[in-house]
Amino acid sequence: MNPQQVQEAFELALRLTKQAGPLVLEGFRNASKAVDTKRTHFDVVTEYDRQVEQLLIGGLLGRYPDHRILAEESSSEAAAKEPLDGRPTWIIDPIDGTLNFVRGIPFVAISVALVVDGELTIGIISNPCMDEIYTAIRGQGAFLNGVAIRTKGIQDLKSAMVHMGIGRKSLAHGANFVRECSGLRIFGSAALTLAYIAAGSVDLYCVEWLKPWDIAAGALLVREAGGVVRGFSGGAYDIMKPDIVAASSEELAERALEVMGESSG
Repeated sequence: MNPQQVQEAFELALRLTKQAGPLVLEGFRNASKAVDTKRTHFDVVTEYDRQVEQLLIGGLLGRYPDHRILAEESSSEAAAKEPLDGRPTWIIDPIDGTLNFVRGIPFVAISVALVVDGELTIGIISNPCMDEIYTAIRGQGAFLNGVAIRTKGIQDLKSAMVHMGIGRKSLAHGANFVRECSGLRIFGSAALTLAYIAAGSVDLYCVEWLKPWDIAAGALLVREAGGVVRGFSGGAYDIMKPDIVAASSEELAERALEVMGESSG
């Protein structure tokens, strides 16, 4: 895709994401919405997850019928592990933080990313409850409601606000981080946590066992805002294997990986 085509794809995705916002708000305010359980007792889905996903996929495939779609509610476990191929690929989480959504906690997000030639190219994260839309196009910076954002660039862990996941490895590392960082939080939405790193509210995020749609859009936001995203092993971030360390600076990412190595030894 050339730059003009990327811009057109971004504008369509942003328009669809904005259209989905009122639907998310309607569901957030609906105390009687139906809730189903998926693989585990804490992995839940609502009719609004499905409706938002259908709106996004329908709009994108209507314009780009040859693009691949990787989305939380309609993609199988096998599809979520298939390597990226040559097709432009949309990676969608209709409502990230569904348990927050169900419980009336306003940390929920619509997350849409586009991968072109194996590279994250478009990232959009919207929290309708807070009237926030984070956007990024590769090479053009990151924005919150149209205003440019940057990470804080924190380099030392003692000054960092850290967010941890709840996987086995993440929790094992958590005690070491608590002893050194300035604060530790869990918001319940990977997409928003990454957006918060891009905006300078959070400095470090270590998480495992998530899916591509949880991380893709936020990873681009972090990078475009001046931060770094690495794999748990310290290597390059793999879009299809999103066990990540995301940080506001290279130095902080390195220190986080050291702490993780210390708590694993």
